[in-house]
Amino acid sequence: MTEQTTIFDDSFDALRPRRFTLMPLFLKIYLVLFSIYAIYQVFGRSYYMYNMIHFYVEQDLFGVSDLRITMMLARSFLGAVVIVTMLLSLWMEWKWAIRFNWAVLVYWALMAVVDYVSGNGYGYYLGIIALVLAPYYSMLYHIQKRWERDAVSSRDLKQGK
Repeated sequence: MTEQTTIFDDSFDALRPRRFTLMPLFLKIYLVLFSIYAIYQVFGRSYYMYNMIHFYVEQDLFGVSDLRITMMLARSFLGAVVIVTMLLSLWMEWKWAIRFNWAVLVYWALMAVVDYVSGNGYGYYLGIIALVLAPYYSMLYHIQKRWERDAVSSRDLKQGK
């Protein structure tokens, strides 16, 4: 008598939905619009930082506020990396993508409170962004369990067989 290693045949994984198909159309539209915004932010921040550095070099102000310009560069670079990672993780159907988006939301909320309390004025901007992104996070919330437990990425399907 021969033993079977599994009771499931090769087509069992094909029944599992892809993560991308779990996303509603409105969420996919949000991703496209957010991608356009991210591209604008990356190029806009780069252009702004180029002009800022050019101004500091022309005015010979680097000796006064080297730390300030370094922090601005680091914040701009980190912001661009976070936005790109948020979007790329969902497009690439990575399992941890939704949790990463939740972590970014918590960070944005904390920064909004800090900026509002310190009077920088960015709290209002982050509050408006939070209102715009509320449907986005609502849709992520509704698909999170199926995304993490049931669904697979296209890469997993290709590697599995």
